[in-house]
Amino acid sequence: MFRALGKSKIAFVLAILFGISLFFFKGGSRYSNFFNSDTVVATVSGTPISTTKFNRTMKMNINKFNQMLGKPITKDEIRAFQIHSLALGALVNDAVFENEYDKMNLRIDETIIAKKTQEKIPQLYDKNNQLNETYLNTFLKQQQLKIEDVVQIIDFETRDAYINDAFFKINYPEYFANKISKYNQHQRKIIHIELPLSKVDIENTIQEQSSNMNTELQNFYDKNINQYMSKESRNIEYILIDKKSFASMFNTSDFEIKEYYDSNKDLYYENEKRSFTQFNFKSITEAKNFQSTIKDFDTKQILEYSLENNIRFKKFQNIESNQILEVIATPLFKLNLNEKSNIIETSIDKNIILLHSISPSKQLKLEDVKEDIKKTITSLETNNYFLEIINQISEKVLNGESLNEIANKFNFKIEIIKNLTKDYKKYDVSQENIYLNLISSAFSANKDFVSDIVTIDENYAYLFNVQEIDFSSPLIFNSIRERILKDWKIAKKIEKIKLEIEENKININFVTKLSQKYQLELKENLIDKSSNALPRDFINNIFEAEKNNNVQSIDNNTVHIANITQILIKDIDKNAVDIKLIENDLRRSFGQEIMKNKKISTNDSLINAIIEQY
Repeated sequence: MFRALGKSKIAFVLAILFGISLFFFKGGSRYSNFFNSDTVVATVSGTPISTTKFNRTMKMNINKFNQMLGKPITKDEIRAFQIHSLALGALVNDAVFENEYDKMNLRIDETIIAKKTQEKIPQLYDKNNQLNETYLNTFLKQQQLKIEDVVQIIDFETRDAYINDAFFKINYPEYFANKISKYNQHQRKIIHIELPLSKVDIENTIQEQSSNMNTELQNFYDKNINQYMSKESRNIEYILIDKKSFASMFNTSDFEIKEYYDSNKDLYYENEKRSFTQFNFKSITEAKNFQSTIKDFDTKQILEYSLENNIRFKKFQNIESNQILEVIATPLFKLNLNEKSNIIETSIDKNIILLHSISPSKQLKLEDVKEDIKKTITSLETNNYFLEIINQISEKVLNGESLNEIANKFNFKIEIIKNLTKDYKKYDVSQENIYLNLISSAFSANKDFVSDIVTIDENYAYLFNVQEIDFSSPLIFNSIRERILKDWKIAKKIEKIKLEIEENKININFVTKLSQKYQLELKENLIDKSSNALPRDFINNIFEAEKNNNVQSIDNNTVHIANITQILIKDIDKNAVDIKLIENDLRRSFGQEIMKNKKISTNDSLINAIIEQY
């Protein structure tokens, strides 16, 4: 227990303010492992980004997209919308600053952190200022965080607020604000083509190199040797600890259920819920036309009209205000039964809401929640036992005990995987998260070294030992010559088209001639900086170039080539320009500068495993 607590002095101060009972009531060690965010999705020069924080941020972003799109998004859509990158990017940005604050030795007194915690989460204490242990459990579970995460978040926010107030809160002059608004809102007209690399002819190059092709390929092989390495493989042994396997050890009496209910009635107070239909429109004009048409319709007529006219809508059942975006929840919970809202604008679309039913808030009866309470108590007891076992195993690892000794002590089974590689796939889909996590850890460990406990999620943990390592080595040239030749051809095609574009950088007819040469569709687009009609890297290149310039970007063996035909900058009403703080830009510039000296590592296997859960 104290091994875990020793990670943070703040933990002890929090323990005092939370009440000593936090760590010493019956089963008190249940909390000790909350300080171990053992699995991380990324590190920034040693500052970790825990899996729990990433998971929580991901789900918050996913919920917003679900609401805006009017349907649950799939794992493929998560990747398409780059939601995981948005979540990770935000956390990495914070971690960059956090690491810098640590490097600067910028510290906040532990008592301040503890007081800030109490200010932000006052429900942690009852009227006698004693820790509400049940609420703490519920809060951590609902927020999908560990105590260590909560402490870290508040510690960072406190330091960050201090730096922002001291250095970054500066207003833009009105003149500059106007210029910035014009630039941010300006548009560019382009003509562009999508050129498949397969259409690029390099026969002349091949003929020129035919007499010394082996030498050319050998040089290409040597220069790109990292692409032609064998897969490192490892033999490992591991113990998987499944919390669910402990559940059968605990029984809950009716007396315990009633006692829990009487002590925690506030947890079984059901908030008001509303069922409604949300109609979605791409433009304000469409929304206004719909609003005008259905003005005197009843609910049935509105739904029939929507179906007949292909109006996009989604029905939601029994939704609480905190389950949806605030911009939707605020007007929704002001509507009367069968009433329609005004047009609601979000960053993605326009919406009109039709309220169908209202379920008033109420105190749930014991008999209605008995099974739920039973599951909660069993879950708490199982969780306590799970954490106690993990703490005991951690101590034995520290004492140098082998995997066999630990397995015998706790009656665990040792599993063995031979020839484990980073792309190992010989497992059941239901165990993908476990294996991806295990692979990531195993390839970061040394041989013959029993790992500490690694927590995958709230249900699984493991420890392992690497028995053998077969290190990666260069593949024999002759055995992969055809693969090298194929890669060389692709590289030469890219080299040729890039050179051709660079030589014709200011040739306004170049893109048109290419479209004719390769018989490609010549497209015309009007885009702004936030457009998603083209690859992001391509759009960035377009907005960094000058009028009449030709720019390119390569994506999935396709070369995107454009000529910037017009740059359209509109006049902006001075009264409509926000005189915003320069804070975000100063902070961004500072962040970009300090990021140059940070080493950022991501656990891509673990991130992919998390996405696969959706």
